[in-house]
Amino acid sequence: MRTRHRGFTIIELLTSIAVLVIVFGLIVSLSNFVRNTSATDLTVTLLRKLDEQLQVYHQKYDGQWPAVPVFDPKPDQNEVALAKTARQNNEAFVRALGTTTNLSTTVFAELPSSVYDPETQTLRDAWGNPIVFMQRMHPAIGMALDDRPFFFSAGPDRKYLTREDNLYSYESAAR
Repeated sequence: MRTRHRGFTIIELLTSIAVLVIVFGLIVSLSNFVRNTSATDLTVTLLRKLDEQLQVYHQKYDGQWPAVPVFDPKPDQNEVALAKTARQNNEAFVRALGTTTNLSTTVFAELPSSVYDPETQTLRDAWGNPIVFMQRMHPAIGMALDDRPFFFSAGPDRKYLTREDNLYSYESAAR
């Protein structure tokens, strides 16, 4: 009489491994989705807070908007030059908004250091790009309601001139 050997066949092992690989792939893709959604939510919250601070500035200074170098990208301008201009724009508007409140003691102080750096007084989106203050509408960037200034983020692709994934303060108010 033959005794039956207890164990797994090669088919059972391969099936188990295939199921584990599929589950692992689902977990990884879900975590990427959650991370991107979280980054978008953080940036939208930041844009909303900036828009609120901009309104405070506008009221405090009798209808004036902050004097910030105009961010006016040209269609053929490379991303390195755009990032440099965006950083200068960012530093200028953070200084201007800082005149109305002490940013280090406001809601910005609650933001992660990857977004708000109190030492350099810069604000970045969740992907590390400087947030940009737009004083007027721009066909390559966006069109704000009522032709009022707005803030925008380059979004996950980190390119300022792609509107598909850019985030805007005038859109965040509607969310």
